[in-house]
Amino acid sequence: MTDSLSTSDDNQTIHFDGREQTTNLALQLVQQARREICFFGSNLDAVLFDHSDIVDCISEFARRSDRTEVRFVVHSTLKNLQNSHVLLPLAQRLSSSIHIHTTDRQHHDLSQMFLLIDDNAYLYCKNNEVYAGRASLNDRQEVHSLKQTFSEIWNHSISDINTRRLGI
Repeated sequence: MTDSLSTSDDNQTIHFDGREQTTNLALQLVQQARREICFFGSNLDAVLFDHSDIVDCISEFARRSDRTEVRFVVHSTLKNLQNSHVLLPLAQRLSSSIHIHTTDRQHHDLSQMFLLIDDNAYLYCKNNEVYAGRASLNDRQEVHSLKQTFSEIWNHSISDINTRRLGI
């Protein structure tokens, strides 16, 4: 494991390895969001999203404008519900800005995890169980490619009934 983030000068790619680096990068990316945050993974990843710094940042982002949008597509939220993930109450309160969907069967074999910010920043792990991968604060071409994948998954996903707020 590396102790510091390494950057490749030619394409501004940041290579990371480890939970702390992944958490710090995710927070840095979310802080720069202006219009859209998209996430795909097996669940609402606890390393990335189950701490107050990132939840506060997502909350501020979602409340900033009626044009901001946060979209999560995951295989399942059951583990998140069992562990009382701190993002879930926020998503229930801000249901017009924060959307949580679950994947269709055809996408259940996908094991990567990625976070997309607007049209230019991303974080990508080839395996959602290993916090090692690459990120960039400004790579429109890679974000475009990942956003096409995300859109395909999103278009076949359904709203997660487990995380909806019950209006009783």
